[in-house]
Amino acid sequence: MSQNSADLEHAHLLNVFPKRPVTIVRGDNARLWDDRGREYLDCVSAHGVSNLGHGHPHVLAAVREQATRLIALSNAFSNDRRAELAAKLAAIAPAGLNRAFLCNSGTEAVEAALKFARFSTGRTEFACAMRSFHGRSFGALSATFRKEYREPFDPLVPGFAFAPYNDLAKFDALITDRTAAVILEPIQGEAGVHLGDPEFFQGVRRLCDERGALLIFD
Repeated sequence: MSQNSADLEHAHLLNVFPKRPVTIVRGDNARLWDDRGREYLDCVSAHGVSNLGHGHPHVLAAVREQATRLIALSNAFSNDRRAELAAKLAAIAPAGLNRAFLCNSGTEAVEAALKFARFSTGRTEFACAMRSFHGRSFGALSATFRKEYREPFDPLVPGFAFAPYNDLAKFDALITDRTAAVILEPIQGEAGVHLGDPEFFQGVRRLCDERGALLIFD
């Protein structure tokens, strides 16, 4: 590891991740290079953010072109490119999903979904799955099952209850007239790779419709 870079990060950043003994300085497609010129295959992909690889020519061209026009803009103003993106998302989404909320991360998306659910239903409780991981902010963490993530920040947001993943009978008992939403991962990843059964999701969808709760897929 470059001692200078490591020392600078250690001195000036709040390090919440354990550091690997390597300093990455460059990437191309699915490959990375450290400050000593050693080459790696990028299997982390910035936790999924870089799933198009590094230096993709189409991405670079789009970023370069937009940066010459406008870097950022408040939502208090309309924008041509933002409008085009929203229309494109609506066009490729399933029927009935015609609005988008643009944000910076998965955790932010979960926080927004939880707030939208409370606001639109007037309810305050959520049904969640055991083994789930939804993020590290207070709302998203409250929907996360693993105690090693939760306990350092207790007490969390009240109103979150958990049932076993893929167990429709247990979710049937968990979803009540106080449930604002059920939040589920179609594929649980943090606790290993666990796939949801189509019949389970269809059953939860039916229960939500019957009881006036929303269904959030993370």
